[in-house]
Amino acid sequence: MRTLLPYQSSWVQDAAPLALIEKSRRIGISWAEAYGSVMHASDDLGDIYYQSYDKDMTRGFIEDCAGWITDLNIAAGTVGESLLQDEGRDIQVFRINFPKGRKILSMTSSPRGFRSKGRPGDIAVVDEAAFVDNIDEVLKAALSFINWGGRVRIISTHNGQANAFNTLVRDAREGRLQASLHRVTLRDALDQGLYSRIAAVTGQPDTPEAAAAWEAAVRARHGRHAAEELDCIPSAGGGAWITWEQIMKAEEALARQPDRSAGTGPIYIGVDVARRRDLWVAAVVEDASDALWLLDLITLRDAPFSEQRAEVRRLAAKYRPLRILVDQTGMGEAVVEQYQEDHGTFTVEGVLMTAPRRLDVATALREAFEDLRMRIHADEDLRNDIYSVRAEPGATGAPRLVADRAGTDGHADRFWALALAAYGAASVSGPWQVTPGAPRQMAAGAGIQDFSHLIDPDLPVVRSPLFAGLNWR
Repeated sequence: MRTLLPYQSSWVQDAAPLALIEKSRRIGISWAEAYGSVMHASDDLGDIYYQSYDKDMTRGFIEDCAGWITDLNIAAGTVGESLLQDEGRDIQVFRINFPKGRKILSMTSSPRGFRSKGRPGDIAVVDEAAFVDNIDEVLKAALSFINWGGRVRIISTHNGQANAFNTLVRDAREGRLQASLHRVTLRDALDQGLYSRIAAVTGQPDTPEAAAAWEAAVRARHGRHAAEELDCIPSAGGGAWITWEQIMKAEEALARQPDRSAGTGPIYIGVDVARRRDLWVAAVVEDASDALWLLDLITLRDAPFSEQRAEVRRLAAKYRPLRILVDQTGMGEAVVEQYQEDHGTFTVEGVLMTAPRRLDVATALREAFEDLRMRIHADEDLRNDIYSVRAEPGATGAPRLVADRAGTDGHADRFWALALAAYGAASVSGPWQVTPGAPRQMAAGAGIQDFSHLIDPDLPVVRSPLFAGLNWR
């Protein structure tokens, strides 16, 4: 029997034109929102337009709605799918129709999905709003629902003090915005029965000692981010460039395939150069057909340049990478020249990390996480490095990326090495054929049949595809 906990019931029953909730992660608010949406649509009160930042969230919400429909024995159609065009993107929309003509639509964040909507009784829901890329435009489109007698419900964990969601919460709390505001921390949820519900579902013992151990384990997993993720305290500065939830999904995806063997796609190595204060890091990534797999991650501290150079030689001999991308900024200039002497100028590419290029490199990694194409092993140092990079508004309007040193052993060095490898993979397209144990070769294309002059037989790597007239396979 599905029942709502007190904080869930309080949220569902709030009929304010604009309702906000700042919450701990994974306490069942979206699940409760699904119940409210089903009841609203089935009672013929209005349509529901739900948006969140990725397809897993939108699919999960519509599945929760379907679960409530089944449990409550409500008449409704099966889940359907369609596509919405928004600024050149295909947005997948999940849909449930009700007999009286009402509907629930669930989609990834899209301002167009809210525009020209919002008739009396309709509801716009923005879930995990702090993590939506175009949050300002989405909120602007959603808030127009109120003008025509609709309602807006905004749900999120925090993602930095400078985030638009935190601005809304602060304005509501200080009276500058007319809105109903809810706040539910992990401790609030536990006090109102969350652990008992978890114990009933998982079969764990429902005792105070078990509840305390469970909470301690959750807080340990979140580490220094527990205040923001669990206690509704936004971190200083901008929001995380890659969210904690996205990092967890990348770890979980790898954990589900522990026996997978490498060798199905080209290899890229990203190198973040350092000598004394920070870490030297090399990230080895395979671009397989299903995802980018982190195969190896090497960190060196205070290592001589000769030792760093030897490590790249070892990695090149072991993995035969297609490209090695190296941060060429500052001391990296001489390092790139040395690596090119060893592995060739087509294989080794120096990347000057100007502000625009730095954003391009970081975006390649972020998109891999957002598209659920990143696979990383569970490692606290790697996790903290990835999460330490935050976006702040820049002078030109473009995001400015900053790294929080607190709680890390460097300056996001693992993040940048991994990002360089992802950037290398994103810069090359085309189908690949890789024969395990054989040198990586190029397929003929664009009328060129003989590529032997582009392959150095003395090197365990092939040349870079950054020249015209070649299709790589």
